[in-house]
Amino acid sequence: MAFMQRQITQKSKWFQVETSQGTDFIPADIAGTNPAIEDLTDYCEGIPVSFEVIEGYGARLSAPGYMDCTEWTVFETEKEAQDYLEEMYPDDEEEEN
Repeated sequence: MAFMQRQITQKSKWFQVETSQGTDFIPADIAGTNPAIEDLTDYCEGIPVSFEVIEGYGARLSAPGYMDCTEWTVFETEKEAQDYLEEMYPDDEEEEN
């Protein structure tokens, strides 16, 4: 079993935040129902510039029982989320002898 495991959420609401360091995706349930942009600062790598509410499937790698995980990326379909994880984080195919 790999340390980092693929994780895909149910379809849900997200804040897609454009920041000084790129785009961050924040689950809407942790940031409140109607946040101001400054309310999102604690959840972003860069300084938030703008945001919009979107719906989609979040995808990342996560280590169960640990805090290790990659950043969320959000997709319109579950299939797109699965394809992203397979492309970006392929399974280790090394066999033990």
